[in-house]
Amino acid sequence: MRKPVLTLLLACLLAVSSVATSTLPSPSSSAHAAAPGKRAPGSYSPPAGAKFNNPLGTSRQQRRLFRHVIRSIKSAPPRSAIRIAVFSFADQETAEALIAAYRRGVKVKLVFSGNNVYPPMKSVRKVIGTDTSKSSYVVMCDRSCRGANGQMHAKYFSFSRAGKARRITMVGSNNLTNFNAEHQWSDLYTVTNDEAYFKAFKPWFRQLSDDLPLASTYISKLVSGRRISITPIDLTVNSDPLLNAMAGVRCDVTMGELDPASPTPDTPVPTRVLISTHAWNGARGVTLAQRVAELKLAGCAVQVIYAAGDGFGSGVRTILTDAAVPMTSGTHKRIQTHQKLLILKGAVGGEQGGRLEVGAHAHDVVLVPAARVGERPRRRERLDRGHLHGA
Repeated sequence: MRKPVLTLLLACLLAVSSVATSTLPSPSSSAHAAAPGKRAPGSYSPPAGAKFNNPLGTSRQQRRLFRHVIRSIKSAPPRSAIRIAVFSFADQETAEALIAAYRRGVKVKLVFSGNNVYPPMKSVRKVIGTDTSKSSYVVMCDRSCRGANGQMHAKYFSFSRAGKARRITMVGSNNLTNFNAEHQWSDLYTVTNDEAYFKAFKPWFRQLSDDLPLASTYISKLVSGRRISITPIDLTVNSDPLLNAMAGVRCDVTMGELDPASPTPDTPVPTRVLISTHAWNGARGVTLAQRVAELKLAGCAVQVIYAAGDGFGSGVRTILTDAAVPMTSGTHKRIQTHQKLLILKGAVGGEQGGRLEVGAHAHDVVLVPAARVGERPRRRERLDRGHLHGA
């Protein structure tokens, strides 16, 4: 009997896009010293694993993901590299940290969506410049950067070094805006000290920086036991990564399969399918909803949390309602999920344990990395007041 395992796959629910990074030589000891007149880098070593904000909490709890990113920026030593690709960037504190990092000799490469240009984006662009042939630059790309349509909707943060950590890759659902911190549940998943995973995103980031449509945009590869999928994706050529994830679900499982040490090994328990998504619509959304409905009718315990508004399509809603799938948009006014979570807990793909799919949905672009870990997140990090927070 296999031991239970929790697999974390950074994916999205409606479209998938990924992220990229590059590797730099390890700085010498002299590179650690700040230039005269420059503040020395901090000592924050970003921990691996999932982090979640709490829009219902204090300012510190709301900005937990911001703080994680900002402290990492401040702890990047001279000659190290920072790469960030994010859809919405409107946080001045983060902008100031990036400018300070650039001025102390960190290579800062930033890609933003040109959809909305906020003052902090302009401030870093003014200081760092836009020449992508240099070691630091700011790009505000057109549409999805790599594709002819859509938007660059990734939320990706990469550091060659920060504190004692090396080769740091962060992906999730958080934009760097006050609205995201104060009104939306979001998450950020961090992988550290993984050279192969860190380097796997380099081609994608270079393509974003070039800001040129490509003939072939979908990337899917397994790195360090983690599945990385990058869109746009042509579904007439490639299979849907989320349908693939749900294809191996078996709804009926026993406690003994999940936990060989269970005192009630023959007790049946349904595989759980938990979804928290900011948007779910369109033809692809309908196809995914049909599979979710099938799992509900097959006996899986399904729950859907969605953000109220036009993003939750009527066709998707009808399919899920007809299958009696429990759905909620939450109970707090103006607070909604911004996550892109699919949690499968039970019998999944021939294994007994769980799988978590996360990402940064958007039509044509998002990001879908995958990471296997050996322990479950604490319950509060998975479920809070019955609502999922993460993605």
